[in-house]
Amino acid sequence: MTLEPAAADESEILATALRAYLSETRFAFTGLTGKEATRRITRAVAEWAKASGWRSRREAPVRYIDPPRKQNGGCRIYWSPPWSAYLDLRLIRKGGPPVAVEIDREDDSTAVDKLRDEALRGHPAVWIRWHGALRTELPAGVARLHLPTWSSRSPVRYSLPPVTGTAAITLGEAVTPEAREDALYRDQQRMAEEKRAAARPRDPGPIRC
Repeated sequence: MTLEPAAADESEILATALRAYLSETRFAFTGLTGKEATRRITRAVAEWAKASGWRSRREAPVRYIDPPRKQNGGCRIYWSPPWSAYLDLRLIRKGGPPVAVEIDREDDSTAVDKLRDEALRGHPAVWIRWHGALRTELPAGVARLHLPTWSSRSPVRYSLPPVTGTAAITLGEAVTPEAREDALYRDQQRMAEEKRAAARPRDPGPIRC
């Protein structure tokens, strides 16, 4: 089955529209904890979605494309990738595929893997990074909006000056039709693996010391 590639720059277009909304609304915050800052940004993105006529769903389930495999981590056995994962936000649009959004303070997260797989499925993918250096290379189809905050010393609190129209947006390469087709095949394998797993006796879960 051949899939038509989605607009290569749709993720970037949406990241640019979000940046414009944050700039127009003078989005900023002062003296927040890390969790509070993430919640504030999440709420702002949901408000942008509502203003655009879309619905937003928080902690939306997402499936990795590659089937989980048991891994030996010393004294524990775990699944990689995990069986279940969640997007920070999924934006539901009537006129297009859903938009995957992840919001993170650091690069050390599973956001890149989730957004990569969503982009391979033809869904626009936007990563909002709001603190620290940007080290991770973006996968194809993913746009990153950087909101540079500053932090105080103990107790650590984060502040963001009003967002401007020049906030940095970077973009991975376009997803090729070949990569999309291969992802579809692997996604079907993953779903078949889930059906087989559901028919087996319940796994006791990770083994720990």
